[in-house]
Amino acid sequence: MNKRRFLSAIVLSGLLLPAGWISAQNAGSDMLYYSMVDEEQARQDARNSADADEADAVLFSSSKIDWNLGTFISNVSMDIVKAGIPMPSGKNAAVNKIKMELPVLIKDPLLSVYADDTRTLGDMVLDGSLTLEELTRIIDNAKETPAYFKNGGDRLLTEHTIRLEDIGSLFVKHKSPYTQQKPIERIASRAYTGIVIDARGTLPVHGEFVESLVDPCLFPKIYDENMTLVYERNMVDPKIAAKQGINSYTTDINGKEFSKRVGDDPLWITAEQVFGVYRCDPVISRDDYLRIATVPENLKLLKEGKIVILLGKEQISHRVSAPDKNTSYYVELQKLRYVFEDKVPNTVIKDGPGGIQITVQDLNFVADSAELLPDDKERVGLIAAQIKDVVMKGNYTIKVEGHTADVNKPAGQLQLSIDRASSIVDILTSIGIDRSLITSRGFGGTRPIADNATPEGRAANRRVEITIMPADSYTQKR
Repeated sequence: MNKRRFLSAIVLSGLLLPAGWISAQNAGSDMLYYSMVDEEQARQDARNSADADEADAVLFSSSKIDWNLGTFISNVSMDIVKAGIPMPSGKNAAVNKIKMELPVLIKDPLLSVYADDTRTLGDMVLDGSLTLEELTRIIDNAKETPAYFKNGGDRLLTEHTIRLEDIGSLFVKHKSPYTQQKPIERIASRAYTGIVIDARGTLPVHGEFVESLVDPCLFPKIYDENMTLVYERNMVDPKIAAKQGINSYTTDINGKEFSKRVGDDPLWITAEQVFGVYRCDPVISRDDYLRIATVPENLKLLKEGKIVILLGKEQISHRVSAPDKNTSYYVELQKLRYVFEDKVPNTVIKDGPGGIQITVQDLNFVADSAELLPDDKERVGLIAAQIKDVVMKGNYTIKVEGHTADVNKPAGQLQLSIDRASSIVDILTSIGIDRSLITSRGFGGTRPIADNATPEGRAANRRVEITIMPADSYTQKR
């Protein structure tokens, strides 16, 4: 039912609010929730985001990524009966509709792909490194199989394949590769035909007291145990990087592509650790780094992108999900916007790629610590109460990300952002949110949203981003 907002206003708790607000006592907060929402608008928002209700949907898509083949594959189908398209005369019209809707159907799963150790493709859209128009062109120009009927002609199906290298090529901006300076240290080594990094299994995370599997991304970096940068995309010839990516991932060491990439006599290296917010960057021993860096022919292998990273099957090939932004999700987004708009200072709410993103800016902590000052602790407490109300009513989890201003102390900034994100988690759990529903990460000063050269810019960059994430769905519906 389409519930219309009552437009009169009353003064309540010192705020000018629309009538229909009720106290959210079950959230342990004096903040208010708006009890009347536009459900029809929420339903339309869900349709537009490819999360239409099952009864409304006529188009369906499920996606899979295969890093070994370098492909992002989407299987798309149309319910001909529900679409009301007569067959066989309407087949061309149905195919054209599928083509028109493909960017929306594929977009959200595609945006979840890791670009590098700190950013997904969705993150890069948000920071301006990638535009949706560029991504749409990639989708439109990708390979597509001829449409065919299934289930007695009730379903029209097609398979859509994007080459990951086509996406990666958008980010290859350098004109010529750079070569690392030879280290002062030397070690016995020789020339090889390629480099293989065995990163299979669980590895310790550098700088943290946890372990993790290594996840693939478009542009992994390789470090040594002293965090010397061994390899990254700007070391690769740009023509090679744009055409075939800067490395291959595989589980099959006997395949033709493996020997084509690294030859018959590669240097085998076992990863010691993993690094990065998204756990994408292998860390190798200092000795293995020296085996590469002290031989000119091996440094040339970096320039030619002759790198293969071995991973487990579950990392190499898997289905790709996206947050299920259904009607109830957009209802909750409406409610939170009503609560926070102009009511909680320096707090912005938007519909982000991962869910409802709450950016709490200009947070003030005790100097060089993770302890919030009293006024900001109260502000975060009010926000936490609203988050609890949402999480208690639906299938949601919470992601907390800490960010600092960049004052040229990267290691300290990273740890401080991790600690400050943890302090927000403590507030969320203190009001009764289950700790198992929350993950937290710190980015230091690597994701500025303003100029660090000004006090105002540094204040904006000193922030926490809290994302209320709906359960993942493996099927997009239009």
